[in-house]
Formats: sequence, structure tokens, C-alpha cells
Amino acid sequence: MDHSLHPLFKPIQINGTYPDSYYVEKIPAAGLVAYVACYWESGSLPNTHADVAKRECPERSMTTTVPARVLPDGCTDMLITYDPVCSEHSYAYCGNYTQPFAVPEPSDDGSPAGDYTFGVRFFPGGAHVFHGMPLEWFTDKRIALQECWPEKLNELQGRMAETNSFAERVEVMNAYLSPLPVQASTSENNLMKNVLHRIFIDGGRMSVQELAMREVISERQLHRKFSEWVGISPKRFSEVVRFHRVLSDIHQGNTTDWAMLAQNHGFFDQAHLIRQFRKFYGETPLTAAREHGRMLSDLYNRSVAPSVILKS
Repeated sequence: MDHSLHPLFKPIQINGTYPDSYYVEKIPAAGLVAYVACYWESGSLPNTHADVAKRECPERSMTTTVPARVLPDGCTDMLITYDPVCSEHSYAYCGNYTQPFAVPEPSDDGSPAGDYTFGVRFFPGGAHVFHGMPLEWFTDKRIALQECWPEKLNELQGRMAETNSFAERVEVMNAYLSPLPVQASTSENNLMKNVLHRIFIDGGRMSVQELAMREVISERQLHRKFSEWVGISPKRFSEVVRFHRVLSDIHQGNTTDWAMLAQNHGFFDQAHLIRQFRKFYGETPLTAAREHGRMLSDLYNRSVAPSVILKS
């Protein structure tokens, strides 16, 4: 993989607008940018932070909340979840999700605050160079991390248990991932770098036939390598990239002419755009436009003020 790919594809995740929760992101250390899209964390705010958030942004508690959505993005994630009741961390690895889903609003059931999930969002193809396993094995699955990531896992668990903040967890993960050996041949790495670059530059509109022709390999070989490195077919991934380009346009306010939006992104017509968009968002483009607001990935996609959880 190559760090120059990182600015070409920044998929959007929808964080929601739940007033008693937070979401933050951080770009990884420079040496990991080729493989890791970002570190992220979501969780419930302690009561003191929740009160501050409501005072600073009272509109959040007065308006209807927007659901958090997990959208297919071609990335895979290492997840570290903390349970404050048991004071324990659990570790998992998630492959590509091929269908979108909404995350339920946290329930106010009196349980102690302080739960969180810390994630490593691997850039498409990035996780494969660390664990060396075919990504298609993990598509639409969430498995225990020790089943696919045994490299110095005990060391990671010990250090992560000692952290008290998102910033500390970022430091631990940077230190953990940086020295790990990269398990990928140069030729395969160059092939995937070239194919991803073509898909990103063309906004997901280039056909698999043309991708294979330009890399002088068969479509069958391209499909096999792509499934191994990314977890889904090159056609499916191209559709995901095009969807995120459309979503980015919507959240930049480019929705005055839906027919032109469809044309700009290579759809046959507006109906084709809507069908493809619903497949990856779960709702229509109009719903996405209505949900536009303070719910996008923070640092990874745009420059915004830090989350209130970081002010303490």
C-alpha cells in the first residue's frame, strides 16, 4: 500500500447526534498512514460531560436525534470495547460490512457511564499486510481478535488496560502497530496500489474489464487478489467508492439538481442513483440530505472543533 492513496478516499461514517455520547477520530502515526485510515472512539459521556455538552450545544437536546449509521466503506476494523461494569476490555476484528445498518440510540437505563469502543479503521487493503489472511474470510463477520491477530496480542491487551483516555489509546496503538512486520509481496502490493488508485481517481466508475486490461491481468486474477486484500469484489468496491462520492456531495450541499448529481457520478439516471444509494445508506439521498448536520466523521473528513470529551 502507499500513503499517497490516503487523501484520495475518505469514506464517511454517520456518527449520529445522540446528546449523551461522543465520537472522536485521530490520524495515525506517519508510518502507518498507508495502512490505517484513522483511529476512532465512541462511547457514553459521563454525566458531567453530558451536562457540559447540553449547555454548549442546547440544540442537540431540543431537536430530534439523527441515528448513527454504519455504512459499507471498504474498510475493516479492530475493535476494543470497554465494559465499565466488569472493568474489562474485549477485542474483536470486523471485516467489510456489505449492508448498512443504523446503530440503536443508547438507552438511559441507569447503567454507569464510561463504556467505549476504540477502533482501528484500516484503509482498504491495509489490514491484510499485517495479518496476512484473505479479507474475504471476514466479510460481514465480527470475530474474536485472537483468532486472526495473535501477533503480540497479550502485550497490546496489557498496555491498553492501563489507558485512561483516547489520546493514550492512540499512543498505545501507534506503538503496537508500527513495528509489526508487513506480510505482502512487492508485486501484489504494487498491483493493489495501482488498482485502488485507478478506482479512486475515477470515482468508482471504471469497469472491472478496463481495470484488468490496464493492469495487464485477467479479470479472474483481479477478482481473486481484490477479494484477498479488500474482502469484496472490485465491482462492489467501486460501487462503494462511488456511493461515498455521492454522499460527500450531498453533505457539501450539492443537492439542487439530483439529475445532474446522477450524471456527474456516472449513473444512468436519477432512479439508478437512488437505487444504488439506498443499497449502501439504507435510505434515499433525500433522507441523507435531511440528516445533514453534526454527524460526520470528525477529523478524518473535515476540520471541526474537538469533542467535549477531550476538554477535560
